[in-house]
Amino acid sequence: MIRRIVYASLSLTLLVLLSAVASPIAAGQDLPGLRQILQLPEPIPQVDAGARSLPASEASIFGEDHWIVSVRHCQQRCHHCAHDCSFGYVRSDWNGCATAATDAEFRAWLKPGVPVCIMVHGSFVTADTVTEDSKNTFRWLRQAAPHLPLQVVFLTWPSEGLLTLNPAIATTSAVPGLDVAILGRRAEFNGIRLVKLIQSISPESPISLIGHSHGARIVVSGLNLLGGGELCDVKLCDGPSHRIRTILAGAAIDHDWLCPGQRYEKALNATECLLNIRVRKDWALMIYPLRKPFSRRALGSAGFTEGDLDRFGYQASQVANYDLSELIGYGHIWPEFYQHPSIADALVDWVYFQE
Repeated sequence: MIRRIVYASLSLTLLVLLSAVASPIAAGQDLPGLRQILQLPEPIPQVDAGARSLPASEASIFGEDHWIVSVRHCQQRCHHCAHDCSFGYVRSDWNGCATAATDAEFRAWLKPGVPVCIMVHGSFVTADTVTEDSKNTFRWLRQAAPHLPLQVVFLTWPSEGLLTLNPAIATTSAVPGLDVAILGRRAEFNGIRLVKLIQSISPESPISLIGHSHGARIVVSGLNLLGGGELCDVKLCDGPSHRIRTILAGAAIDHDWLCPGQRYEKALNATECLLNIRVRKDWALMIYPLRKPFSRRALGSAGFTEGDLDRFGYQASQVANYDLSELIGYGHIWPEFYQHPSIADALVDWVYFQE
């Protein structure tokens, strides 16, 4: 108990101190060196995250919609019918005007053969902010390649939480009172809902997955299930039927959890490639190892290590670290990524399935 209290005190102290010094590089600063490496065109100047000027021939994206698929109302624990919960649907336009919709309307909106990007947010995202985040993520992705088709879906889960002193939490968490431990387990469980969403999409459409923070845990948990693993006593009879590419940002998982013999060892079986965006000074992930004694560093800050790559064997060619430490600084929250158009520019090949 004393050791747990010490870890909790250290975690809370570092959280306060690092929150005070967190200051990402100014919005609009270009990705250091990446544009030259990938031979990308210069970004179009912007005013804010959703106001980049576009030629008239590319203005059709302003008429596009994106979708928010919700599992916030679903039970958040493993039980025999957990995977049967129906989704909630919201359709949102370029300006973020959202309206409730149905499963039939969602399926009618999907166009077979057109790439689908599914974004999964992290913890401490409230229902009130989902619409704004989804709108800005949608604009960020579409403005990077307005001449290419893309369908954008935002998966939302009940990620609210507070720092508490709940004795019930303290008895089950290695760091007493930190809801992040509970939210991490909840994220893993919601991987089963992500798989259900993927399976509702035509196999003709390739799918890119973007997971931020604990959303990265949802993504790799779902990939692990698709790749032959098991989740909540569920195991799929068939392997993945879609082409899938994966991007993780601020990933709040142990850096070696995708290695053979580890928690999500089957995940790479389900994705063509996995790009891990690394920010070495990510303030939230700096305290990640303090959640329990002898914890590994987080993938989002440590990246895949040389040891990890050795353990991957032939699958090492499927993964890559993408270091944005100079651009993001101490940042962690998702808006600190989508405020930079150059990041979306660099991800076009992965998201739009350009070869």
